[in-house]
Amino acid sequence: MVINNQNLKLWYINTLVYIVCAFNTFCLAQTEFDTSKLKDFENYLIEEVNNSKAAGVEVLIHHKGETVWHKAHGFSSLQDNRLLEKNSIYYIQSMTKPIMSVAIMQLVEQGKLNLADNAADYYPPLRKLRVIKDVATGIHGPTVSAKQPITILQLLTHTSGLSHGLEETLFDQQLFKLMYNELFDPAEYDNLSERVDKLILVPLIGQPGEQWYYSAAPDILALILERITGQPIDKYLKENIFDPLSMKETGYNVGPEQQERIMQVHFNLEDGTLVNSHVQVPPTGNTVYGGTHGLFSSTEDFLKFSQMILNKGSVNDQSILKKETVELMTRNHVGELIGPGRGFGLGFGVLYDTNKDPSPASTGQVYWGGYFKTHFFIDPKEDLIGIIMTQKIPNTDEYIIELNRAVYSALSL
Repeated sequence: MVINNQNLKLWYINTLVYIVCAFNTFCLAQTEFDTSKLKDFENYLIEEVNNSKAAGVEVLIHHKGETVWHKAHGFSSLQDNRLLEKNSIYYIQSMTKPIMSVAIMQLVEQGKLNLADNAADYYPPLRKLRVIKDVATGIHGPTVSAKQPITILQLLTHTSGLSHGLEETLFDQQLFKLMYNELFDPAEYDNLSERVDKLILVPLIGQPGEQWYYSAAPDILALILERITGQPIDKYLKENIFDPLSMKETGYNVGPEQQERIMQVHFNLEDGTLVNSHVQVPPTGNTVYGGTHGLFSSTEDFLKFSQMILNKGSVNDQSILKKETVELMTRNHVGELIGPGRGFGLGFGVLYDTNKDPSPASTGQVYWGGYFKTHFFIDPKEDLIGIIMTQKIPNTDEYIIELNRAVYSALSL
């Protein structure tokens, strides 16, 4: 080809078009979240507030390294008409469990603990536990011997045979009353050991390793953490997880300057009126540093923890766990004890086969939530984190369903 000005001009135009097209394709690939598709979800949340189904709701969605949607609607307290602001503070209840699991896995990495270890070697009262023959007989019914000791792995995966007292059986109702008293008249303890002492007064609901049953096992893990490290639980979490991740608003107590940002727990009266609960979790003076529940946190703080898990153990040059440890934690360890599509890892629920589950989420999504209707999910395949926070009892799952439906519909390929 003869090189002349005309050919050079055509070459330049074609090259420029190619570069522009390639750039646009790259940008399209990087902009895969369409926030306009969340309008119906936002309207749904507003309607929940307007219809007295929730006092307020905060949602944060993080995709491919940036927060793409963060909204708060409603009130943090209906009693004084205090508006719910973004990044308010919530009592996250069972979202404490995955944090405690991370702390335990740090000890495993350090060789101070092994997943196959007999948990009674670290917490001897477990040796005396027997197994109830029939939960319908309650906590005082006939028992049989345990076939095998409880392992650290079983405590992490809720397969130990321990319970949480949250089911409808007579056994669970009696256990809840024993450990926690009543929802609006909670039992008071000076420390975690006192609460766990109540837990181990009753038998196991089943043989260790033979079933998945949601349990208070993380409280025992917290005591094991304290005994191995020689540190108070709250101090260990602060020094080894919260401070490295700059989670300045996560802890068992809330500082005076942050207390105005705490959302209050609400519930509906029989006539449907939504009111502040007359019993609230005290913001200060808490000395029961639980592994099952106990932490306050904010949406942005919990995002930092979720990013660490999504990034396989590290974020912002802070390493909390090794990559292979996080991969182990987010893998299903309970087979089909929960179901054909959902299982449980080491502190997280795991969607291990989306083809066998109605959720729009990807295989590999991990998640968990708290009793006051807080919830988070982490989807490694889509580089995606979703967090929804409110404070409402009883705990139901419609917000989890709607969050997943809305977020995954907003992903554009």
